Amino acid sequence: MTGIGIIIILFQIYPFMGYKSAKSTIKILAQIYEPLSSLNWMAIGLGAMTIAIIYLFPKVTKVVPSALVALLAATMTAYYLKLDIPLIGEIPSGLPSLQIEGLFSIVPSMTWMIIEFAATIAALGAIDSLLTSVIADNITKTKHNSHRELIGQGIGNIASGLIGGLPGAGATMRTIVNVNAGGKTRLSGLTHSLLLFTILLGLGKYAACIPMCVLAGILITFGIGIVDYHKGLRYLFHVPRADAVILIIVMAITVFENLIHAVGVGVVLACVLFMKKESNLAKRETTVTPLGNLKEEELWEEEKACTMNTRTRYI
Repeated sequence: MTGIGIIIILFQIYPFMGYKSAKSTIKILAQIYEPLSSLNWMAIGLGAMTIAIIYLFPKVTKVVPSALVALLAATMTAYYLKLDIPLIGEIPSGLPSLQIEGLFSIVPSMTWMIIEFAATIAALGAIDSLLTSVIADNITKTKHNSHRELIGQGIGNIASGLIGGLPGAGATMRTIVNVNAGGKTRLSGLTHSLLLFTILLGLGKYAACIPMCVLAGILITFGIGIVDYHKGLRYLFHVPRADAVILIIVMAITVFENLIHAVGVGVVLACVLFMKKESNLAKRETTVTPLGNLKEEELWEEEKACTMNTRTRYI
């Protein structure tokens, strides 16, 4: 989870300073001089206020999630002071219409290509959702139901396709924010869906006033929270060297490429390391006797027992 935490922090640096984030980690690091050359101090101040509320409000009470308090307080501050900072902006509203006419206009020659793309997206979505579920399990100390997760995701993506929507999967970032805010039951997912539905029906004009730096401040705190320092990075130099190298490689691919590629490379490297350890173990436990040292053929224990039984039978 350390790599995911680093990604969350990196992608929120630009919005925290009042700018639109780049599309990749490499571009974020390569173009960091642009926001640093002209800082938006109002956005930085509001983001810092958000982080301070998130860390300090739990000392007052933990009944209300501190992230929600920070979101409302910082948004109202920006609205009433009319701060010149980037906002979420206009959110489309209204119910989408069915778009099933495309199903009847598919050219037969394109059928196999559509199936290929659909299978690829389904596989990537399944991997992403299951990884998100595993991360949530590590945080909540629970066990998810993979079958239920994938069936629900499939039904949702079918419904999304019928109204012209894009396929989706489990969102690691939103899941972590939800769990850290106290949402650990199915009610949290239902509440999330209903809130998005109400935003679609008309509350979007209020959500459009939320500053991007406030959201960045919230996500930075959660990114810091999931960086596994105490159980991971802290003992990096105390674990076997091969394990440490694999951890660093997987974390680097997660940060600079994507999580799916990192998992694939990690599985392959772990398999190679396992085979190497097993071969070394077999080599240590195996003894070889040169044939030149044998005066006569030596029988195995099973063969000796069989020979003795044969001789006894003839006697």
